[in-house]
Amino acid sequence: MNTTKKLMTMLLVMLACMTVSAQDQTIDETCPPQFPGGDAALIGFLNAYVKYPLKAAQDKIEGRVIVQFTVKKTGKIDNVKVLRSVRKDLDDEAVRVIKMMPDFHPGKQNGKTVDMLYTVPVNFKLFDEMEALLPSEDTAADMPDDFQPPMFPGGEQALMLFLKANVKYPPQAAKINAQGTVVMNFVVDKTGKVTEIKVAKSVDKALDAEAIRVCKLLPDFYPALENGEPVSVWFTLPITFKL
Repeated sequence: MNTTKKLMTMLLVMLACMTVSAQDQTIDETCPPQFPGGDAALIGFLNAYVKYPLKAAQDKIEGRVIVQFTVKKTGKIDNVKVLRSVRKDLDDEAVRVIKMMPDFHPGKQNGKTVDMLYTVPVNFKLFDEMEALLPSEDTAADMPDDFQPPMFPGGEQALMLFLKANVKYPPQAAKINAQGTVVMNFVVDKTGKVTEIKVAKSVDKALDAEAIRVCKLLPDFYPALENGEPVSVWFTLPITFKL
């Protein structure tokens, strides 16, 4: 056998060995479970349904509750438990919302659907720089002496707590580091209802939309009084978003 044939034979043997070796290996391919719509949709779900427990807001308790659960082969959630606690009322709220989640796309291992653990952090963060203005400073000088401005039930401190408990930082705004104070104007009518909500000073489309959403959640105010009679007035509310 000449040199060329010997080299060809050796090369064929090496290729055969490499082929056998590759066939003998098992590729461990794992695909984790996924919330319908992906991570952005998961964040949106938490923002929409997590409600800050009032007592925790009053006590200024913040933190991140780590929740773990099993996503079954069917995509259903099971065995929900708190891996890292902050406080019982925050823990309970995190678990409550996790149990509300729709079915996931189940995890897969080697092409087969399997039960798989999944961990979600639920953040509770109070917005510290939110202050109410009663009423608009532009019109305050024109108010008669017997004028009483509208009042949120429980006063200004209760309004701040309401904002802290209900405002959610939009994930799309956080991604682009959008921050600032959205100034909202609305009318508190004679019955105390909030109407004609509009953005007086814009910061970012997502932040503006969140400020509008929260203003629509506001309960009825005590209406403004002039000469002892209820009147409709404009109310200015700045909502500060800070990362």
